[in-house]
Amino acid sequence: MLLIIGLVGVIFGGACAIVASNKGRDVLGWFVLGFLFNLIALIVIAALTPLDKAQAAEGASDKRLPDEEVMGKDERLNRSANLID
Repeated sequence: MLLIIGLVGVIFGGACAIVASNKGRDVLGWFVLGFLFNLIALIVIAALTPLDKAQAAEGASDKRLPDEEVMGKDERLNRSANLID
């Protein structure tokens, strides 16, 4: 019984990984999701739109604020001191 469950998991995981690869998404992550959730994961990845290369690069990089929007350490200390007073 466990052999059948494992085999079905590998088949669905592989199918999810192939579809994810074609859509520019994370292959290993979708393999694991397909292995665990079988048909549900396959339906979800099939319904997702493909990622553009710009979207994939944006998702992989840290989303940081521009320098002018980031408070320095001194400014945070001053603001917290003002709140305490």
